[in-house]
Amino acid sequence: MLKKMSEPEDQPFLFELYCSSRMAEVQAWGWDEATLRSFLDMQYSAQSGSYRQQYPEAESYIVCQDGQRAGRILIHRTPHCIRIVDITLLPQFHNQGLGTKLLQTFMQEAREQNLPLRLSVLRTGRALALYERLGFHNAGENDMYLAMEWNHETCKEGDSS
Repeated sequence: MLKKMSEPEDQPFLFELYCSSRMAEVQAWGWDEATLRSFLDMQYSAQSGSYRQQYPEAESYIVCQDGQRAGRILIHRTPHCIRIVDITLLPQFHNQGLGTKLLQTFMQEAREQNLPLRLSVLRTGRALALYERLGFHNAGENDMYLAMEWNHETCKEGDSS
């Protein structure tokens, strides 16, 4: 399900994955295709650089389903927590349980290491309901994002963990 990312050969896929996650938003602006692609390229480069700067030790994986590239996950492990820096799936792989399986894999790792599992999500993001269903709770917020945390010691009885 997870394949360690190799930098140069996975870049075209990662860019298309990023575009797929932003396309509905940016198409609403009415820009032509060339302007959209240029803007998305700039945004993708900024995001990639930010991740490298903030999480230089993070591990990046390509998510595969039935032999196809389905998405990517970026994980940063420290002695104090496991952080999901980014998790993105292609639209055709949404609502099939793949995201749940990925999260449960890292929830199990966090449980075994007795560490919290942390992530951030857009307040208006579709994934918020998934995280809440799996027992993540609000651990802080700003205008755009919620910081969320899952901890096996504090999750409620009946959580899907």
